[in-house]
Amino acid sequence: MRKLKRAYQRNAKKQHKLRRRAATAGAIAAITIGTSAGLSKAIVNSPLPWQNEHQSAVVPDADADLLTEAEEFAIGYKPFDPDQNKNEIPDGVELARRVAAVVDELPTYIPGTKMAIPDSIYKISYLMLGLERCDTCGEFIYMGGYQIVNPHINMAFPDPNINMTFPDPNDPLDYEFLPVLALHYMSHGSFDFFGDFHDGRTDIPRLLRVLELRLPYEPNEHVSPADSNDLDKDFLTDNEELDAGYNLYDPDQNENLIHDGIELAQQCAAVIDSLPEVDANGPDITHLIYKESFMLRGLEFCDICGQDVNMGHWVVTNSRLRQSIEIPVILLHYMEHGSFSYAGDVHGEGRVDVALLKKILEMPQRCGDLGTLYLPADINKDCVVDINDVGDFVDIWLENANGNTD
Repeated sequence: MRKLKRAYQRNAKKQHKLRRRAATAGAIAAITIGTSAGLSKAIVNSPLPWQNEHQSAVVPDADADLLTEAEEFAIGYKPFDPDQNKNEIPDGVELARRVAAVVDELPTYIPGTKMAIPDSIYKISYLMLGLERCDTCGEFIYMGGYQIVNPHINMAFPDPNINMTFPDPNDPLDYEFLPVLALHYMSHGSFDFFGDFHDGRTDIPRLLRVLELRLPYEPNEHVSPADSNDLDKDFLTDNEELDAGYNLYDPDQNENLIHDGIELAQQCAAVIDSLPEVDANGPDITHLIYKESFMLRGLEFCDICGQDVNMGHWVVTNSRLRQSIEIPVILLHYMEHGSFSYAGDVHGEGRVDVALLKKILEMPQRCGDLGTLYLPADINKDCVVDINDVGDFVDIWLENANGNTD
């Protein structure tokens, strides 16, 4: 069995080196996909900050985001969009880094000790004597690894109930544990890993399910779980989504890899910031939605970052609905960071009425805001059906036609 495994590993290393030669010229080339140029006209530029020699091309990967098409289908990503959240980092690179960071933060349980087994997602440490060398950077990595356990859904990664009789590219370790070497590569943006002892590619769908992770958002201490009753874990409670009319079963309704709660909070903050400011004691107000300033002589400090803001508030009013809502400046600060909850040394801890705020602001206010409905012919989703959509449709058709011809 061990001979078969080593034969597989030697073959995997050869494939890895071939892929790296094809994907790099000393360093991985940047792949920039133009909006109208299509996938077949990818432009190769100089390396970008996210790029790392640990990353290698995978096949088939139409959008070159370092996730195979089958993997993207399995985890609900778009196989023809390399950067769904438009942050200029390929989806596979960003997701790998996020997974590494999440696993690193998990509590560790060491069998045979007096440690209590955690009641949250945790990792079991598998100890091995020795180090292995990373094939890419030469760093010596601990040969051991972890099993990730989710007691809430009774699942683990790797699955201890599956016994492999032949090495499998999704788990070359015969479902023993996730090696530290794999986490080393993930921290550099790759789900492939190659060393003296371990080679292969992480089973991404299973690992994400065990971690209850799908979206690779950048950690932000201002954003905390909305409530235990958050079925899709998008930082909006089930009641908030029901009251506001959002989908409580989908954490990413517009498929841009940003949690709905984070995105909605930031969009509401931007709308409030752009509202006309009026004087309640001034002339007749003609604006449909407006804000009034009730600033005070004093500062309030954010409990997370320590930034000081005015200790006053805004009153946002919808004249048609004859409804208003008070928005402390500290809350607006948190919303800009993607959170409807806030904590300051004046207003204390609280959470805005999300459904009422959405109603008063009449969200979605702008094209692209969460909840925007697009016409079927609006190919580029700019909320206008025009000649540009025809051009984009032709590009998509040509891409598919070219991909199906010999």
